[in-house]
Amino acid sequence: MTPVLPTSYFGSIAYFRVLSQYDNVLIEGKEHFPKQTYRNRCDIVGGDGILSLSIPTKKPDGSKTLTEDILLSNDENWRARHWRSLKSAYQSAAYFDFYGIEVEELLFAETTSLLDFNTAITKRIIHWLDLDTVLAYSSEFKTMEKDDYRRVLLEKNAYQDIQKAPYIQVFPGPTHYKESLSILDAIFCEGPLARNLLIAKH
Repeated sequence: MTPVLPTSYFGSIAYFRVLSQYDNVLIEGKEHFPKQTYRNRCDIVGGDGILSLSIPTKKPDGSKTLTEDILLSNDENWRARHWRSLKSAYQSAAYFDFYGIEVEELLFAETTSLLDFNTAITKRIIHWLDLDTVLAYSSEFKTMEKDDYRRVLLEKNAYQDIQKAPYIQVFPGPTHYKESLSILDAIFCEGPLARNLLIAKH
């Protein structure tokens, strides 16, 4: 059975660990868009610790707006702000110069749909990490089960166990590494070897 995963903005290490286990994954677009999740935010590590980057969105149908209909808001220049934050956090990382150009390109892509925006990012990360997973969009909404990936992978407080990072971070510290950190943290620091964080856990 093909698993259904939520959309995610520069998804977490935990998110890609699950995604990498499957040849085919459906990305949920038919759910009513929930508040306060990692569907439109990601966590990175800056000099002061964990920094959350959030995309402002517009809901054409209010609380009943489906994820596939969520629009990126351009009322504020969040793309430039996110890029400045990423540069500040990772410009000294070993692989920033290699991946940074493409990350900037992804951030400033002229896309209006959150789902399309996130999917383009996720597909690029799949390519960077040489994963075999193929993505498609869900065609209908199916009721969530108890341990449904759509719930447990992107809840705001999920995967928050603090532990020593399994790789050398730009800002190492006892409170910096969490499972919910964006995969970008590992990619900028470890490059292609970030793949080992996913595969080794299967």
